[in-house]
Amino acid sequence: MIEKVLVFDIWGDYAHFRKIETTTSPLTYSIPTGTSLLGLISAMVGLERDSYYEIFSPENTKYAIRIINPIKKVGINLSLIDTKKGRYLWDITKNPRTLIPFEFLKDPRYRIYFWTKRSGIYEKLKFFLKHHQSFYTPYLGLSELIGNFEYIGEFDDIEICKDNAEIYTVLRKDKANFIVEEGKRYGLERIPLFMDNNRVVGEYADVIFELNGKSLRVSETEFYKIGSENVSFI
Repeated sequence: MIEKVLVFDIWGDYAHFRKIETTTSPLTYSIPTGTSLLGLISAMVGLERDSYYEIFSPENTKYAIRIINPIKKVGINLSLIDTKKGRYLWDITKNPRTLIPFEFLKDPRYRIYFWTKRSGIYEKLKFFLKHHQSFYTPYLGLSELIGNFEYIGEFDDIEICKDNAEIYTVLRKDKANFIVEEGKRYGLERIPLFMDNNRVVGEYADVIFELNGKSLRVSETEFYKIGSENVSFI
């Protein structure tokens, strides 16, 4: 039973949530994956790298993502070490670098709805959000892409509904009766949600979203009413 939820925004100039199936020319998901989001929250509360997978397991954690700014993607060439010629710059005598095209999200902003059974971590995150503090520096997918955040509030007026409604967050395709509407642009991506202690993805989901952040219409679908917003946890 979800009794209270922390709500906060994250944003930055750029973000890159790398699609796991791309290598030589990295593409980005349109939204933070569950694995990226839980890593960001872990950094904010000071959990060590790779130490939080069981803490934020599906049994202990729920989250939802709302798109605030329209999804915009741009391509930028990054100068990287040409590892075909050597592992370190000093090992390569000629043309040590190569240009690799990366796909980035431009001016991304998302609203996060977060709940966990771990009350200590929940309260610590709440404190840090309210005081705009973070144990480690939060970033949006890559360490060079520093992220900012804003505390929206804590909500305990939560109601479980099953009805026809407008949902303001990303939807899991397998848990929603989704209705297509004219004048909206939709995206569908398969994202990783959780990892285990061996860094193996334990669950994937196909998610539906509106590229400009507009609501999604559903019929006879279970969702949570949090304050004045209809929210679907991934």
